[in-house]
Amino acid sequence: MKERRVFERFSVEFPVKFLELNTNREGTGKIINISASGAGMIVTKECLSPSMLLEMQFCISDDKDPIHASGKVIWSNMIEPYVYMVGVQFDKVDFMGIARALRLRN
Repeated sequence: MKERRVFERFSVEFPVKFLELNTNREGTGKIINISASGAGMIVTKECLSPSMLLEMQFCISDDKDPIHASGKVIWSNMIEPYVYMVGVQFDKVDFMGIARALRLRN
């Protein structure tokens, strides 16, 4: 199968807060991988369906402002009861923030 990603994805571990824009439902999770175009995250308790629009903010451990991003859920899989793995495609992202996150990763 041919790889469709344009940007390399990096393993990270950052807490994330999100707001589902259609319902104003809030939730939390953990970003576990990230690229310039999207992220994979683990979400507990909240099932996020494909096409849902999200506003997200995640904190990295550099004592600066959180990184803000918005995007659309592309896929969602239950990995155990009440725990979901979700793929999000960014439509707006703080690229300088992503660079900060990747610097801390090393």
